Amino acid sequence: MYRSFRGLLVLLVVVLLGMSVSGAPVLADDLEVSVDAEALVVSKYIWRGIEVNEEFVLQPSVTVAYGGFSFNLWGNMDLTDFGKDECVYTSDCESRAGQFTEIDLTLDYSHSFDKFTLGAGIISYQFPNWEESEDTHEVYLALSYDCLLAPALTLYYDFDEVEGFYANFSVGHSFAINDKVGVDLSGSIGYGDSDYNEAYFGVDDGALVDVNCSVSMPFQVTDKITITPMLNLTSVVDSDLRDSVDSNSYSNNETNIYGGVAVSFSF
Repeated sequence: MYRSFRGLLVLLVVVLLGMSVSGAPVLADDLEVSVDAEALVVSKYIWRGIEVNEEFVLQPSVTVAYGGFSFNLWGNMDLTDFGKDECVYTSDCESRAGQFTEIDLTLDYSHSFDKFTLGAGIISYQFPNWEESEDTHEVYLALSYDCLLAPALTLYYDFDEVEGFYANFSVGHSFAINDKVGVDLSGSIGYGDSDYNEAYFGVDDGALVDVNCSVSMPFQVTDKITITPMLNLTSVVDSDLRDSVDSNSYSNNETNIYGGVAVSFSF
């Protein structure tokens, strides 16, 4: 039954993407091409509760959207020599400062009906300049509801290196201070199955993985440019997963507070 569910998730993503390509109805207003770019400098790189880099990184991204489809190119560039002393990432212990250590490619299709939005997509995770990690791929399904706290549930399945599930439930709210400045509040909690937690934490058990809180304050500089300072808190939840993080020789923080500034451009 478990394998059947994994296959069903992959099949649903393929079907949703295929239906959209083969002629699913799209509103005329959705047929405009939009391009958005962002450059984020952040004091740590945290991914689903895992402290990947405890020092400053640059994370640029570009998103092209058309008729319900979007394609995102995202990267992580280390800005320091973090990990060099412990030979964490490469066998010759070279610094990765100024090099891209991760590049993610995401293809997504989303469609709204009433107050619901259903999305499906695939993510390719690439790890250049990182000998200790293998490239891998995920598919996902996402469902959100347009109300006060904007609840959303996303189910990911890594069908490549991990062969495990990760689910994330999030809420958030945005409000305006004036016509140029706003405040965005968000929170989320994630759950990993036994395969996922075995791959990332060495714990062969399903458990709550991470809890996250974030506050940001977007400032609209012009119609095309936005500057957003942000502050984040993230923590690993399950005690066994926390013990696993404790034993890590180079990134052993179960709870992290970090911040950054993003500059966004719309074309």
